[in-house]
Amino acid sequence: MSTQESKKTTMKNIIAIVGFVILLIVGIWSAIQVIRFVPRLFSDTGTVATITDNKINLGNRDIVVEVSKDTANSGEPVSINWAHNGDNDGVLSFSYACKEGFHFQVAGQSIACNAPFSLPITDTSLEVIPLSTKENVQAAFAITYTNTSEESIRDTKTLLVLNDSVIETNVPTGEEVVVNIAGPGPKEPEVVAAKPTTRVTARTNTIPAVQTIRVPRASDPYGVSDLNVEIVSIGDINRFGAFEPKGIVDQYARGAVTFRVTNLGTKETGNWNFTAVLPTQGGYPFNSQAQPSLMPGSSTDIFMTFNQLVPGVHTFTVHVDPQNYIPEWSDQNNIATQAITVLTY
Repeated sequence: MSTQESKKTTMKNIIAIVGFVILLIVGIWSAIQVIRFVPRLFSDTGTVATITDNKINLGNRDIVVEVSKDTANSGEPVSINWAHNGDNDGVLSFSYACKEGFHFQVAGQSIACNAPFSLPITDTSLEVIPLSTKENVQAAFAITYTNTSEESIRDTKTLLVLNDSVIETNVPTGEEVVVNIAGPGPKEPEVVAAKPTTRVTARTNTIPAVQTIRVPRASDPYGVSDLNVEIVSIGDINRFGAFEPKGIVDQYARGAVTFRVTNLGTKETGNWNFTAVLPTQGGYPFNSQAQPSLMPGSSTDIFMTFNQLVPGVHTFTVHVDPQNYIPEWSDQNNIATQAITVLTY
């Protein structure tokens, strides 16, 4: 072999070694990036959440909620933990169904029922305090994640809340039900008599009022349901804890709305639900839990409160049976809207 050919062979070997070293360096760098990326991927999406040395594994579910206890005494803290497969661009909220004589507190603040309470999107736990004036309450609550396309995933749990200091007594039945509706807050409405009738006498902090409920009729199995929704009033909760109807509210006030759902058809509706768009941070729809069936001619009033208001002119919108699960005469009366102005006083 000539000297020139030997030099060429040596150069090829050097180039091959240099190329191998470069590929090795690139491979090591890629592996480091993957190792750095994988933990961030799982922690940001919430696929796995640590709970007192245990982990919530989603499995084939999109969201999972766990509670530190299934039964709690009134005033006893309860930890709620969750994991979901969403990202940090969505909205996270806690909500619970309205129950007579019951409400939740978070950080010493009473949380409105049937309304979303916004949570930091990166949170995976929440401590709540259930408060009840009843001997026992089955409190249903949910953690909901909503992405930027307004698609929601939710997991609902039920907590049994006990109050050993309550003594139940039998109240004689009468011809009317008297309800104290002094307004939402730490004291929930109390039912004085236990027999439902077609006339309800309501007492507020100021002016007594009488509400007449439509008399339910028998359901025709061959008939058709017809849900109708109308907004009764909208406003806020004043400093005395009473609801005050108004069209302009303060940004830091506690907004409130009452709307009425009536079955104008001839057939019982079965369970139904509603969505509501609130003038709150995020502005995403609130999805209710299943509501009790309505007989023909009967109606129900739903009272919602909400905070975290956003300044500006907004429209409160409620939509009953938004997925059109219930066959109806008409779907044109399933939506009601009401304007409300939020000011920074």
